Order: sequence, then C-alpha cells, then structure tokens
Amino acid sequence: MRNFILILTLFTSINFCKSQSQTLIASDYVETYDWFGAWFTPAATAGYFTNISVTPTNSAAIYGTGNNSREQDWYSLPVVNVDPFKEHVFKMRLAAQTISDPTAATAGLDGGDYITVQLSKNGSAFVSELRVRGFSNATWDYSSTAVASKVSDGSLTVFTPAAGGDRTLLGDGYSYIELEIPAGPSSIAIDVYCRVNRGGEDWWMDNFELYEINQDALPVELSSFESHSMESHNSVNWVTQSEYSSDYFQLESSEDGIIWNTLNVQSAAGNSVGRIEYNHSDTKYFKTTYYRLIQYDFDGQFEKYGPIVVTRDDKDRLVVKRVNLTGQEVGRDYKGMVILVYSDGTTRKVYN
Repeated sequence: MRNFILILTLFTSINFCKSQSQTLIASDYVETYDWFGAWFTPAATAGYFTNISVTPTNSAAIYGTGNNSREQDWYSLPVVNVDPFKEHVFKMRLAAQTISDPTAATAGLDGGDYITVQLSKNGSAFVSELRVRGFSNATWDYSSTAVASKVSDGSLTVFTPAAGGDRTLLGDGYSYIELEIPAGPSSIAIDVYCRVNRGGEDWWMDNFELYEINQDALPVELSSFESHSMESHNSVNWVTQSEYSSDYFQLESSEDGIIWNTLNVQSAAGNSVGRIEYNHSDTKYFKTTYYRLIQYDFDGQFEKYGPIVVTRDDKDRLVVKRVNLTGQEVGRDYKGMVILVYSDGTTRKVYN
C-alpha cells in the first residue's frame, strides 16, 4: 500500500501586515502639553512668541541678534517610556522667518542656520539624526507642505532648500519634520538643537508629537506549512520569511479535524527579516492526522494556518532490513543515511 500525503505549500509569500495606525502618546503644542518640552538655556533670543503658530497662539522660537555671534539652544523633550516591540515616529512643525528683523540685510536663513533633531534611546547619548538648514536667505511659513522625513539609523541626514527667497509654495520649505524610530528602545527622548547667528534669522517651531505605530494585523510572512510521513514519525515543518513582535507558535493535531489538541509549542523569533525554519517530529500520529498552526504575537493576537493532513497505511509495507550506503545491514539506532528495504521490494533513503 502507498502512503498518501497531502502537503500544503504557500508558494508565494503571504504578508499579513495589512495597514498601520498611529496612536499619540506624548505632545507639546506649546499652549498645551503633556510632554513638558522647554528650552534648555532660555535667553532673550529663545522663548515663546505669539507672532505666528500652527495652533493658537504660541510657538517656540529662536532668533539672531544681528551681532554675528552664535545663538544656539536646545528645545528639550524629556524621556518617554515606550513599548519596545513597536515602532514610533516623532513629528514637529517648522517655519523659517524674519520676524525679529525683517529689514535686515541678513534676513532669511542661510546654510549656517539649522535645526537638528537629536535622539536618545534607553538613556544613551543624543545622536543627531535629521537636520533642516537654510540656504541663501530662504524663508517659509507653516503652510508649506514640504516634508523632511527619515528612519532613524544613527547617522545625520540633511535637508535644505534649492535656493533662497520664499520657499513656502516651492516644495522645499521643510515645514513637516518626521523621524521614524524602529522597534527596540524602551525609552525615547528628543532634543531639537537650533542655531542662528545674524539679525532677521528666525526658527519657529510648534506641535511636537510622539506617536506609537500599531499594526492592524499580525505582521508575519509564512511562506510554507507542510507535513509528510517518515518511517517512525510525521515531520511537520513551517517557514517564515519575516517576523515582527512574534511571540510563539502552537502546533495542534487532530484525528478528525474537529477536536484539536496542543502537540507542540515553540518560541518565535520576535523580530526578524530573514528566513527561519521550524519543525516538529510527531511520534503520536494517527492513521490520518490533521495539523494546524497558530502564531501568537506579544499582545496576544493570533493567526491560524491550515489544516493540513497526512494519511498513512504501512501494514502491508513493512521494513525488512536497513542498510547503510556501503550495503552493510545496520540497526534502528544507526545515525546517518540509511536505505530502508520494504517487504514489497521497494526501497527508500532516510536520514536518521
């Protein structure tokens, strides 16, 4: 009699990461806040002003005095404890203005005037990640739609307008600032370092926000889930191509496809971007055995795969002897490649 084997293989990867949503976990709108941002060394050139804002009525601003000195300060947003298994994104609004001295010959932002978003993870030193600088007396207001966005990688990325003048409607007056922070840190702190040095050079900042990125479905790529019969067991295998926030796999078996029992539990990779193979040897199989797989993430969400089925009938096809590759007969405990010789004269190679 033959062994009847049904194998389910997902020949094309299925990605269960459907969409994302964002949850605001900390904010400083200057007028209202729970993030408690503030200037590190407040002085006459750095403070809060009512000339313009995104949401009424104040913005945090720093301006040059006109004496060619270097005015600098840090707008510091303190430590926020975050979920290390989720991604986060920091957002803020930026304007380049001349309000402090609009008639000055130096009015507008140059290459030496810039703001830098600095990131600290888990209490480590601040690292400069994203910089927006001026160019040839450039200006723009909060209504500009240009976005300066990057994924945190420990290096500095610089954004700058292509020319001077009013850049509000030209696509490179960077008003929307975003720094995406991959999963991993359990705490995040942000500093925005600001620098100007001459009259009529102003940075205006507003609406500082920190969001948690939520996955709406389990982000696991399962490329295959299969089973086949061996001499003394059923081999069950599954492969993932990537995992995110993946806690563990629960393999279940059933004789009828209706009543299921837990057969095996294996820890998952957590987060991975490479191929990972999982397997289990079922020595308590039935003549017909159904298998299904349940993947759980750290939040308790889960996804089911299968069922798949293996049917065996070995009663008329007994193993009469086992030989190694040199033709010598060996016992059941032999380790290595073995040729099984069946009662019907057929053979099969297996690896013990």
